[in-house]
Amino acid sequence: MAAPALHGTELLSCPPLSKGGLARDIRDRGNIPVNVGSSCVIELTPGEIAENWASARSIRKPVVAAMIAEIAHRLSLALTVEDAETETLAAEAAACLFLSLHHRNLSVHEALEGCRIVWDGERRREIVEYLS
Repeated sequence: MAAPALHGTELLSCPPLSKGGLARDIRDRGNIPVNVGSSCVIELTPGEIAENWASARSIRKPVVAAMIAEIAHRLSLALTVEDAETETLAAEAAACLFLSLHHRNLSVHEALEGCRIVWDGERRREIVEYLS
């Protein structure tokens, strides 16, 4: 049975190892690939993952949903701009990824094996889908 279609804006994805190509190359170096929109790929190192995950987990749950909404809104807007700065996209994407995982009580290790995050602006919530 096919998975239900997700409605909203895909903000980012962590392609699984099976995707091959650049995702495989990045994973072979021990890092995690993150596609931000359709044209930006960032690489998270184990140190960046640990730091971002610790930061996300330190934020109280009632605050996380509001933070995700703000970040997702900014990221959605940035993805429509052709010359959006890669550093800004990378920072926003990392924050969105780790806050979403924390908000949904998901395993960071399982999610980083392959996931995507979609922002449903109508319902003002993030959707995390596992890809592997």
